Amino acid sequence: MSHSLFHRVWRALPLVVLVTTGGCFATRGDVRIVQGDIATLRTELLKNQQDQKDALAQTQRLIQVASDSLAKVSARTVGIQGDVRGEMRGVREQLLQIQTLLGQSQATIARLRAELEAQKLAPAPVAPAPDAVPPIRGGATRPPATGAATATPPAAVDTSSVLVGPNQLYTTGRDQLLRGATATARMTFQELITNYPQSDYASDAQFWIAESLAKENNAPAADAAYAAVVSAYPTSTKAPTALYKRAQLVLKQGNTAQARQLFEQVVSRYPRSDEAELATEALKTLR
Repeated sequence: MSHSLFHRVWRALPLVVLVTTGGCFATRGDVRIVQGDIATLRTELLKNQQDQKDALAQTQRLIQVASDSLAKVSARTVGIQGDVRGEMRGVREQLLQIQTLLGQSQATIARLRAELEAQKLAPAPVAPAPDAVPPIRGGATRPPATGAATATPPAAVDTSSVLVGPNQLYTTGRDQLLRGATATARMTFQELITNYPQSDYASDAQFWIAESLAKENNAPAADAAYAAVVSAYPTSTKAPTALYKRAQLVLKQGNTAQARQLFEQVVSRYPRSDEAELATEALKTLR
């Protein structure tokens, strides 16, 4: 309320009192003045109310604009986070591919070196002794017959194209892993997967690749390797174990939401596995 309006109200108050208590003491002019002040007061009150409504509406519009801006920023932030996660996942997959190629090359070099060493250590073939020639009377020896067939040594066997079997590769890789030679074991397992992708040992080899990376505390590569077990061999006996191990790895990194999703996948996809019971217990602690 403005100062002039307050002044009018204060001035009209005695007249209003006089009109209400004893209308005979107030003249018509005074009544008109009071009526005019009341009308003016009502007009200004209405104007003040309209101004307050306009100010409130303007404030609400500003709040709505701020809310819309905040929603856009939040959506953009979520989009950026999704892009970053996708790029990180792509980088992890590329690193795993590089490690796989490197493992194949090193395993091939090791195999060729072993074959060369085996060829060097192999005994040289011994030529058979020529047939004995009966002596001629008088002590002279009979000269060898012309045109006689001479014995030829057997040809050396080419072992460069011989591949080690999946059973031997798997056993060798496990032995290397138990000795702590994680990189060498990983190369051997990768050679098994490359040469025998349909073998029963392929899924186990992929699982032990993930285990070797986990032992080296290479969490991103181990996570990708565990995921490869589930995606490439979903019906293998190692699939629920790999999925559960991946959930534990993610939980250890502090990503509770993703860990909960992975534990739930263990229960839903492999309900009869031992890992499903472990995942159920883990979910109870996460809720």
